[in-house]
Amino acid sequence: MSLLNLLRLSLTLFVALLCAVPSPAAGKKDTHDFDPFTAGIEENIKTPAVPEKLKERVAAAMTKLQNTLANAGYKVEKVRDGEVVMVTIEASKLFGANSTELREKASSVLMPLVPYVRRTDNYKVVLAVHSDDTGDVRYADSLTADRASAIDGFITSKTGGGESGIIPYGLGFDEPVAPNSGIRNRAANRRVEFYFIPTAEFISKVKK
Repeated sequence: MSLLNLLRLSLTLFVALLCAVPSPAAGKKDTHDFDPFTAGIEENIKTPAVPEKLKERVAAAMTKLQNTLANAGYKVEKVRDGEVVMVTIEASKLFGANSTELREKASSVLMPLVPYVRRTDNYKVVLAVHSDDTGDVRYADSLTADRASAIDGFITSKTGGGESGIIPYGLGFDEPVAPNSGIRNRAANRRVEFYFIPTAEFISKVKK
């Protein structure tokens, strides 16, 4: 083998070995590439993560939102170690049975949330619509997806016609909070949830 060919072979092997060595960042998620509108709901609720040293401060700051929404008459609780505020609304307050059109009175139920949905610099808002197990999977998925779209459309219309900032999910009957037996339990499973998740901007404000 000529010296030139030997050098070429050595260079080829070196490049191959170099490419095989994993980058220090390999396997790590780039949060700048995170797309909330293609991510699953669980991943969205977990993102962005709060640094350990700021967890207590963020949870305390989110308590203010929790109290404000509770005082407005909503059923409110904190999830994700107190960092996320969840509002739960009975589906019957917004929709008639098997309907995907908002009731007339739905406006008064949803309007108090609009100012906080607008604050997209502070909160990422995830909307989850659930059903009981009446009907088949396809029907439940379609019903809840259409209801999520109707809520998103209403709030968009109240935020100046721009994007509402809501990330909607129709989850069918996959996540019941009670056994699907009896009127009361089924009503509990037919629900709408708003998750207010602190954004990176909000976390930065808390840090200062």
